[in-house]
Amino acid sequence: MRFAFTSRCSAMSRSAHFSRLKTAKSFSNKSKLAGQPSQELLLDVVRLDDEGNGIAKAPIGGLNQTTDIKIPFSLPGERCLVNYVEGSDSAELVELVRHSQQRQEPPCEHFAHCGGCQLQHMTYSRQLEFKRDRMWAGLQGLLNLKSQATKSKVKPKLGKKPASKASIPSVIQTRLKCREDISLLSCDPFEYRRRARLGISKGGQLGFRRANSNDTISLGNCLNLSSNLQQVMQSLNEFFIRHKDVPWSKHVGHVELLDVAPSPLILMRLVMPVADKVFAELNDLIAARNWRLAVQSEKSGNYTPHQGLLNSYYPLHGLDIVFEPGKFIQINDSLNQAMVSQALSWLTLEGTERLLDLFCGTGNFSLTFAQHAGQVLGVELSPEMVAIAAQNAADLGIENVEFVAANLDAGESFLRAHEKLAQAKPDIVVLDPPRAGAAGFIPTLLELSPQRILYISCHQGSFLRDLRKLGGASYRLEKLSVMDMFPNTEHVECMALLSR
Repeated sequence: MRFAFTSRCSAMSRSAHFSRLKTAKSFSNKSKLAGQPSQELLLDVVRLDDEGNGIAKAPIGGLNQTTDIKIPFSLPGERCLVNYVEGSDSAELVELVRHSQQRQEPPCEHFAHCGGCQLQHMTYSRQLEFKRDRMWAGLQGLLNLKSQATKSKVKPKLGKKPASKASIPSVIQTRLKCREDISLLSCDPFEYRRRARLGISKGGQLGFRRANSNDTISLGNCLNLSSNLQQVMQSLNEFFIRHKDVPWSKHVGHVELLDVAPSPLILMRLVMPVADKVFAELNDLIAARNWRLAVQSEKSGNYTPHQGLLNSYYPLHGLDIVFEPGKFIQINDSLNQAMVSQALSWLTLEGTERLLDLFCGTGNFSLTFAQHAGQVLGVELSPEMVAIAAQNAADLGIENVEFVAANLDAGESFLRAHEKLAQAKPDIVVLDPPRAGAAGFIPTLLELSPQRILYISCHQGSFLRDLRKLGGASYRLEKLSVMDMFPNTEHVECMALLSR
């Protein structure tokens, strides 16, 4: 690596997509440092941070020292000409002087302006390795793979050698020895979303939030959406343009698109009524394409069907899983199918196991596992979702599964309410918590003392925190998989199998 004060020169090639990388993210510190002198530096990117930003080392004044700075949308091995204000934690990318072989042309014309994706400039194989590297780095903090040298403050007894090193015990025991032991579960990096909640831009177009902003950006299309939802999005945007005299951003709070059975469903949140003639035309357009439309006119109200029925389901391992539109559903259908298959492969159910499925929703895991286990109990906070899950089981003729509504953070009261469960002791517990993790239930989980735990996480930080607690209770990490539920984004999800 070298540092150089330089001016822009013709020998430095401009990336084909470079202009799309100069975004609000690149200028995040510009307003804070306005008026302060800047300098052009030639820096080499050495690694990625947890958000996928390139990290380079910049000089500190006249001292022979350096500091880490972010260069958004750069990759390790790249040489970048940047505009840098000393004291800032990031630099403005001016020119890519040397490109990484792991860089690709972002397929979406809105990349870097839209806040939906952060990694489209990486090849998909590099995205997967980035996410595995993140998980391995986090896991190393629990494994303490390297002994730490310490100085003994106590004088050794006569005839004994002083202890120069202290081996720090692992927080959790595991079979994983290197990053390659973390498996990867991936899918096609585009057309994977079967659900998307979109805002309305001031220009009256559907879109996601602009990068580093609460404003909605107008998108003609989103390549991450399933092909069906891309058609829906484009048709709605064309309709909004035909009626550009309507201030759509004042009428529509958001639009949620679902690619589910029996046909694509549009959930529209109206904060102001739309003229009857215009709404009738929208309804006719949706009917002509055999789509469905439901409208929510009150923030806390239910959706009212206007075209087709609201009833919806999705296929999973030969089962049709009914769910309530507007409530949780796994966004990536392909990964959901693969995730359930992997879980079944890891658990090797023999038909006698007692299985407890926590945060079960409407039965995404419970109903499938019940076909292979002895008895399954699914627990979910929402009584409405529990009722749908129970109806799913009845409609599918699955008799060895039961669903109950309970607050999983209320540990002791949960066991009192289900004394039979506390006495029976589940063999396997499946945890699929929200981003906050399962910290509130772990004391109860340890009291239940299952032989195996299958933990599905959508947030690495809460997963590692909970893993630390389980390791302290003598659970061993047997398997770990990074699941790429959201390609082209920085999000990391995982599945872990632990046993006593």
